Amino acid sequence: MMLALGVGLLIGIVVGLLGAGGGILSVPALMYLLDQTPYSAALGSLIGVALTSLGSLIVHARAHNVRGRAALLFGSLSIAGAVAGARVSLLLDDELLARVFAIFLIVVGLGFVVRTVTMGGDREGPVEAMTRRDLVVLCAAATATGLLTGVFGVGGGFMIVPVLVFVMKVPMRQAVGTSLLVMVVTSAAGILGRAPFHGDIDVPLLALFVTGSIAGGLCGSVVSKRIPPRVLTGIFALLVLVVGTYSAAISWG
Repeated sequence: MMLALGVGLLIGIVVGLLGAGGGILSVPALMYLLDQTPYSAALGSLIGVALTSLGSLIVHARAHNVRGRAALLFGSLSIAGAVAGARVSLLLDDELLARVFAIFLIVVGLGFVVRTVTMGGDREGPVEAMTRRDLVVLCAAATATGLLTGVFGVGGGFMIVPVLVFVMKVPMRQAVGTSLLVMVVTSAAGILGRAPFHGDIDVPLLALFVTGSIAGGLCGSVVSKRIPPRVLTGIFALLVLVVGTYSAAISWG
């Protein structure tokens, strides 16, 4: 049981630091370290991401790193995708879901490697006007984020932050705080999309995991402003690739 608390704590720290990563780390952690089924892991991940993001959001909001309009626009566009993805996940076999998720992790990890190499420093100033092309990209990215949230139980922060920075012209540090608000919205939609819940759910274990995740998220949020975003992103890219490779080896083993 203490392992669940410790794993949740570490994952929460990542969420607080990056505004991303809770779902794509907590799902394999729940499956392979805490012996949960893919369905139970996805549900636990969604609950953990929602509550951890909410706790971290408070810290970022006090530091004025949350842009409410940008978050609500992205979140509202992704809700339909999250509900649809949650329904689709109920139709997928557990083994297939685990294998697809492993591939998904590796792709995300490679994407973060590219982002680490190409990303620059924080940009300051007001949000610039979006072009028509930007709006199309935003709608597609928000819907895709919602689908991934519903199917895999991830919060989508790894997609939200780049879209906020490059499409909605939000500075990097504010994008981290803003993504937390979006993750609360999409995760809540994913949870509701899975109702009524089914299968064996280890409530005490998930409760400890979520408790650790919330505590870690608060700690990560406090120290996030002291660490360069590029360094954090590089570490996260390596971490996701390792987890994805391990997940692939287990699911195909």
